[in-house]
Amino acid sequence: MFDKFVFSNGQALATLNSTGVVSENFWDLEENVVADQQVMGWVNGIILSSTNANGNEGLWIEVRLSDNTDIDTTPMTIGARRLLQGEITAGFEFSIGFYAAGINKRYMGLWFRADTTSLDGATAIDAQFELHPHQELGIQKRNLSAGASN
Repeated sequence: MFDKFVFSNGQALATLNSTGVVSENFWDLEENVVADQQVMGWVNGIILSSTNANGNEGLWIEVRLSDNTDIDTTPMTIGARRLLQGEITAGFEFSIGFYAAGINKRYMGLWFRADTTSLDGATAIDAQFELHPHQELGIQKRNLSAGASN
């Protein structure tokens, strides 16, 4: 199994609406032999540029499985993240964790869509599958001041 797969490499998302579009690349799980019919990992991405302004829409990024390369025919969503309007800016990074067992779909891809109607302007995005999130996840520090021990 891959430890990295690029779904979008500077993909332009212009005037995105609620119908959505598929990532420029999709992953053929059968061709790349997914062990034990399960897939898990992270989609890590970054907004490269954006001209979205004065809106209140969000941008949904869904990790989908499907029997077809359009990733829209009988899809199974296994992970998703909504970027708020203020997060749709150049340099914003995101991670989406996912896990699916017993899958019977062949293709995996990303689905980008506006929250309810449409996003004005254009956004360019990089997104890829990896085994780990690109950022360290926050871990709560133990309070040792009350005599607690490690």
